[in-house]
Amino acid sequence: MKNILARGGVEFIAVLLGITLSLYIDKQVEKSSMLKTEKSLLSDLQVSLNQDMDYAQLVLEDMIVSINSQEVLIGLDCSDAENMKPEELAVLLETVFKGSNSLFPRYGVYRSLVSNSEMKFIENQNLKDKLIDLYDFKFKRYENVDPIITNLYQYGLGEFLVENFSYYRGKDFQIVKKHFLMNEEVFCNNSMQKEIMKTISMTRVVHSMLQKIVKSMNAVNALINEELNK
Repeated sequence: MKNILARGGVEFIAVLLGITLSLYIDKQVEKSSMLKTEKSLLSDLQVSLNQDMDYAQLVLEDMIVSINSQEVLIGLDCSDAENMKPEELAVLLETVFKGSNSLFPRYGVYRSLVSNSEMKFIENQNLKDKLIDLYDFKFKRYENVDPIITNLYQYGLGEFLVENFSYYRGKDFQIVKKHFLMNEEVFCNNSMQKEIMKTISMTRVVHSMLQKIVKSMNAVNALINEELNK
């Protein structure tokens, strides 16, 4: 009787160990699968983010060029208008419009994470918080402001320059200089300077927003690198 009980006890322990081992293996396989899924998602997100970061830097550089040219134009007066060649003014105005360039963030991977409930695969809570702040707050805020500055350049400054300098762009988006006129009156009555002041103020605001966005993107990218290198 004791031998039977002993054998039964050994068999029970063996079965219990087998079940425990099986559950442990299943858990490890599931954990490994989740880790691979997380790294795959983060890798895709990083590719998209890096593309946005590169383009954002170009937009920031164009804005600085635009702001510098606008500062020059604001400082011009009647005497400058007499000495400046039409070609020189045309070049300045051409660079001013670089300030209207926009960033168009790539939402594809992030939206997939949210819509497919895949954010759960990202274990780093700090990373998730920064992703939400970047895509759902900073990008959205920028997108609300961007049309305002676009309208300022194209329908505000653009119309002013057409009316006063016959300024417009041809098929290659370059100024059609044969129609460009030098209007000294707008230098002397400060109407051009006032028009430029409208765009430069908003350009500085958007430039500051983009700087914060780039800083946020760098922080997210650094956290993704940490997760991928674990």
